[in-house]
Amino acid sequence: MNIGGENTLACISRIDTNTSKTTKIYPLPHMYVIRDLVADMNLFYEQYTFIQPWLQKKSLALGEKQLHQSIKEREKLDGLYECILCACCSTSCPSYWWNADKYLGPAVLMQAYRWIIDSRDDYPMERLHRMHDHYSAYKCHTIMNCTKTCPKARNFCYSGRFSIPIITSIYSILTRLRLSVKSKLFLLDTKRSPHPNRPSSKRTSGPVFSCYVLPR
Repeated sequence: MNIGGENTLACISRIDTNTSKTTKIYPLPHMYVIRDLVADMNLFYEQYTFIQPWLQKKSLALGEKQLHQSIKEREKLDGLYECILCACCSTSCPSYWWNADKYLGPAVLMQAYRWIIDSRDDYPMERLHRMHDHYSAYKCHTIMNCTKTCPKARNFCYSGRFSIPIITSIYSILTRLRLSVKSKLFLLDTKRSPHPNRPSSKRTSGPVFSCYVLPR
């Protein structure tokens, strides 16, 4: 909820002991209010479901084999899995206020990135393809309200000891690269529009295609 003008968790927020001052408490902003301080979180959870936040394997039968992960690969997830989906960040984001029905918001994008870089998952390209439209990720303008208000002190620009860009990494890759499901590569076509809703590139020189493989 919003306490004293800041999105936070009531269980960790301190109330001013000066009883002469008024502390104002509101539901999370820019969301439909069901009653009193209860906001409708259905859209937020639908967006979370959209990114398919679970491990996906291509050929491994469920429960037959352990999915091993090196210490180094596991460390890449630090700063991502701690999210508790409280929506404090998303509801503090002006881009989410204006495009909540299309833009996924910082919380969901952070979780999407968490699964994209997971070394055990076999569908990073397909996950990126699901967000390859004009609104899902591109509407992040690095306003940083999300980082300021996160009760878990998550940094939505950099995460973990490797200082890996999160949201900016997602939409910069999607902006520059074109997904090819058959080759499992992103192909950058400088002569064709990367998305039907975007204008074609004005670049006339240089290679027609270049590729980028998502690092593991």
